[in-house]
Amino acid sequence: MSVPKNQDDIYQKIDAYINGTLDEKQKDALWVEFAKTPDLLDQLELEVGIKKIIQDSAKKNAVSNVYSLPNWVWHASAAAVILIVALVQLLGVDTPTQIEDFLVGNIPNEQLETANGVRSDEITLTKADSLLNVGFAAISSGDNDKALEIFAEVISEYDEEPYASKAYLNTGIIKYNDGAYDQAITNFKEAAERAKENRMISEKAFWYLGNAYVNIGEMEKALFAVGEAYTRDGIFRKPAFLLYQKLNYDLGNFDIEDAEEASPDQ
Repeated sequence: MSVPKNQDDIYQKIDAYINGTLDEKQKDALWVEFAKTPDLLDQLELEVGIKKIIQDSAKKNAVSNVYSLPNWVWHASAAAVILIVALVQLLGVDTPTQIEDFLVGNIPNEQLETANGVRSDEITLTKADSLLNVGFAAISSGDNDKALEIFAEVISEYDEEPYASKAYLNTGIIKYNDGAYDQAITNFKEAAERAKENRMISEKAFWYLGNAYVNIGEMEKALFAVGEAYTRDGIFRKPAFLLYQKLNYDLGNFDIEDAEEASPDQ
């Protein structure tokens, strides 16, 4: 596709147009650019389509079901974990829970990272942002191979933050859902390392990293990763607490009093 040399400026104007923040004069100037470079209309159509996909997804999944449970359910869940361990330790009762009960089976698309401008209506859209959005659209349409190619391009051509960590995280999510846990781990580790200053991305990377480690039987490494997710005190704190305590028990280093003190609702 032939694009003007000032493509980043044009991309920002397209994003602003979509968000309704251009005045009439600016709109006229943008349509002049479209007249000069018709291929830009494809970009406009793509961004509008992706924005709609993301906004529709956000409306449907603004709060994932697992996190929309009332607080008393989380209190009960934490108490149940502690009670089960107490029964095992004190009475020799076999635990009815399996580690799989605490794991993420399939990571939903709304956990993918896209351009900040699309999600928050900010007027910021670089080529790297656009590629992240195109990758999201590819996954939404079922073309994971294309999405992987696009995220690899982001990593190779825009190896800076937050683009690289987002691309690594998205790649890890695809690999996790495909059951390629070793490859998912490699990508989640990269995302976590690069996103040290970004609490939300690093939390997400560590949470899914811990889940991936469990799936390959690396419980000690899983314990560390899940603990890192828990300490970031974000949306995965409560499920991370439950999985962390289950891992602690399975590894034989569970302490009931410590668990009660560490409850996320204390």
